[in-house]
Formats: sequence, structure tokens, C-alpha cells
Amino acid sequence: MDKQQVLQSFGLTEAEVKLYLMLLNLGEATASELSIKTNTNRTFTYDRIKKLLDTGLISFVIKDNKKYFKAAEPSQLVAILNEKLEQVKTVLPELEKLKQPREQKSEVKIFSSKNGIRSALNLILNKKQQVYIHGSLKNFEKVMEEYYTIWNVRRVKENIKTKILSNEDISLELAEIDLLTAEERSSITTFTFGNNVIIALWSTLPIAIHIESQEIAKDTLNFFNAVWQREIKIYSGVDGIIKAYFELIQGSPTYYIGIGYSEALAKVYGTRMSDDWHKIRLKKDLTARLISYPDKNSKNYFRKRMKQWQKFHVRFLPKDICGPACITLSDHMIATFIYTEKDFKVIVNKNKETIAAYKKHFEELWKKAER
Repeated sequence: MDKQQVLQSFGLTEAEVKLYLMLLNLGEATASELSIKTNTNRTFTYDRIKKLLDTGLISFVIKDNKKYFKAAEPSQLVAILNEKLEQVKTVLPELEKLKQPREQKSEVKIFSSKNGIRSALNLILNKKQQVYIHGSLKNFEKVMEEYYTIWNVRRVKENIKTKILSNEDISLELAEIDLLTAEERSSITTFTFGNNVIIALWSTLPIAIHIESQEIAKDTLNFFNAVWQREIKIYSGVDGIIKAYFELIQGSPTYYIGIGYSEALAKVYGTRMSDDWHKIRLKKDLTARLISYPDKNSKNYFRKRMKQWQKFHVRFLPKDICGPACITLSDHMIATFIYTEKDFKVIVNKNKETIAAYKKHFEELWKKAER
């Protein structure tokens, strides 16, 4: 947003903004001088000057029986805003008393344009309730530009926590984020907070639909929680593989074990990622035990890596015993890496009974595996 737009948000016209900026540049000038420089008649210029005098954005001094007008310091804009804020605060109690009690019923409002979207999303900041976000935040940022950052800064300042379901790689303060699969992606964004749901459609002319309904908000939140708490989910691509590897060592796991490793899988995620992963693992004092296929390349790769990294142990078993996929588990999840097909997939399972069954299976294979 440029300076002209900001000044116009104070209720100034384009001509008044032009006059104020000209006075800032000139230092001081008479009405006649301003009329000439702005190429407007004196009556029009005097009307604009009067408006600026009333708002406190310009003042005047008399020299040689002439009025010389001077722009207020730009910092005066903040003082004017603070004064208005204090004035609003003094009448808020009276305004609240004028509100008539109303029955609980659903209300739907539609906001269009970027300014409308701002008005809708500012409701979240004013309510100061935890917000649940489902869908695209990249589109939010792309369409709303700097407001996306402003909104998040204010959200953090107000200590508004959020949970986010998205297929996008994002990181935000005071936010828990769960990654959706590519198939679950959405180009719209749904914000649920209290008894409110805002659905933002990020088209060329963005639209926000605000629904105030306890019943609809409850249903939307139930759907969000069902997806959030699901025990099984699927990640796609190399990014999905990397995400799963780091998710396996989140928190404070007491073990990390895996079957069906190979040099081919290591090539998918790369040595740099592996090095970063090992550094985090060792900070957690976590031992990793893996069973790899016994082909020559895999043996050479993992024996070299065992020398490089502490608490990293690999044994070897034939593929027909390990199985066609890499299965890795820690205390809280199992990740099945399907990397031999055209499209990489990772099936994440957080079912405790399944984790326990695979852990037992791993220990049996570990005893049989070649060192």
C-alpha cells in the first residue's frame, strides 16, 4: 500500500492528499501559491485547506498580513489515530447498551474485494479465539499480499493459537500444522473460530462468506478434528518422504527401527537430508537400527554411514524376507515408504496396536539379519 492510499484511508480525498504532500515538500505556502501549483481555482483550494485544517494535518502562520500554510509532521498521523481511538473507547459502553439482545440464529454475510476480506478476517483478531484453518494459505498470501503478514503478526500479538490443515509447506508462529495429501488440497480457505466460519475464495475478485452459526461452526470443527486426528494418512512425492522421516523423530522417541532400506531409497532423499536428520537424531540421543537389502551397493553405502554416525546400526536381509517396501517406526508412528513405483508415496499410521505388532516383527528379523 503506497502513501497516497494510506492517507486516503484517513478520509482524505485525492486532492487533499496531493495538497498535504505538496506542503510537506514546500515547507510552507500561501493559498494562492498552492492554487497555482495544483492547477486548481482558489475556491476549490480553500475548501481543501479548510478540511486539512479541521483534521489537524496542516496549520498556518501569519506573516506580512498573509496566511502561510504548513503541513503537520507525519508523526501527527499516529497522534490523530490515537485520539480517535480514545474517543471511540469513551463511547463504547453507551454503544454496547444500545445493542438489542437477539435470538441465536444463523447469519450469512458476503464480503467482496480485498478490503472486504480484511474486514472479515479482522473478526478473528477481534474475537481472539483459537482458529482452525483448512485449505490454502499460499493463496491467502498471494492475493492479500502484505496483509497476510500483518494478519499473522497481529494474531501472534493477540496470542491467538491456530491449527492448520494444508497440503502446503508452511511454518507459522503459534500454529500446529498437519500436512494434507496432494489429493486433499483445496484452493479455498476455511477459518473456524467460536460460532463463526469464514470461507475465503481467492479469485481475481476475492470473496469471503462469513457464517455466524453455532451449529454450522460445530459441524465444520467436527470435520476438521476428524481429519486432524485420523490415524492413517498418505504423503506424496520426495517432500512427503522427507516430511515422514523427520516426523518419525519428533518429540522424544525412545527407538527408531526400520526394515527394507537400500541405497536406492537413500538416493531419493539424498545425503544432505540424511546428514541433517542424523544431527537431530543424535541431539535426541536416539539410536537407530535398520535392516537393509543385502545388495553390494546397499552394503557399501550403509557400512560407510555407520562409520560416519554414532548409534547407527544396520544389518542385512534378503528382499523376499524384508518385503517390497521400507517400513520404519518409532514410538508414535509407522511410515511405509513406497519408492519403487513411479509416484512416491508414504503411508503414515499412528495406530498403537499396529506399531506394537511391527516392533515385535522387527525384533525377530533383527536376530536373523546379517551384520
